[in-house]
Amino acid sequence: MVSAVKWEAASTARVAIDLGTTLANDTMSAVGAEIDNSTNLDTYFYAELTTSDQSALFDTTPPNDTAPTCDLYMTQAPDGTNYEDAPLTGGADQMNLFVGAFPIQKNTTSFLTVIGPFLLPPHKLKFYLDNQNGAGTLTAEWEVNIYTNNFESQ
Repeated sequence: MVSAVKWEAASTARVAIDLGTTLANDTMSAVGAEIDNSTNLDTYFYAELTTSDQSALFDTTPPNDTAPTCDLYMTQAPDGTNYEDAPLTGGADQMNLFVGAFPIQKNTTSFLTVIGPFLLPPHKLKFYLDNQNGAGTLTAEWEVNIYTNNFESQ
């Protein structure tokens, strides 16, 4: 008989989007790497927006919106082959693809923020990032990582 159900330790980072290019305001990133969850069957994930070298997130101009965000979108391939259409910048009528929003600090210092947990589908998926911060261009070092997690019976 199970005496307790607790969280497993978080996994190591899996790079979901690492384009090595800048991302201007009001622009959607190119698609990130394919994440295949059909083998591990992890249940949850946390998403992290950071810079690969822990430097500032913005090259020069910080965001100027009152509530700047970078919005994370996910497309899925339940059959393992065919993905949903890619999201559009601004996400109009695409809430089925929306995962969550990274709140962006209005400075250019070292940056890391985590959102989640979110349910992780048991098949292939890909991520996109939509820069909606008002003015700032994300530095070439930005990346989105995911950390997967499950419940553990004890």
